[in-house]
Amino acid sequence: MSLSAAERIHALIDGARHSATNAGKHLDVHEIYVRVLVRCGLSHADAHQMIADPANDPVGRILHFAGTSHNFAVLAVEEALAAT
Repeated sequence: MSLSAAERIHALIDGARHSATNAGKHLDVHEIYVRVLVRCGLSHADAHQMIADPANDPVGRILHFAGTSHNFAVLAVEEALAAT
């Protein structure tokens, strides 16, 4: 069974958070989401505002702005995590 793009993104972020915690570090998930949304075409300010709103599901927003290219969204998450 293959995972949906949303499940893959959640798994990537959860795995990175777990690894950071095991290494005694903090992973700023908010900033990860912002980086990904910027990669998907939003301005930095708009991305921050969107992520700050608890009514917005960050992964849902990422997939929305990635359009039909959900593999692009997953790649953007991978790139953002690698940059941390």
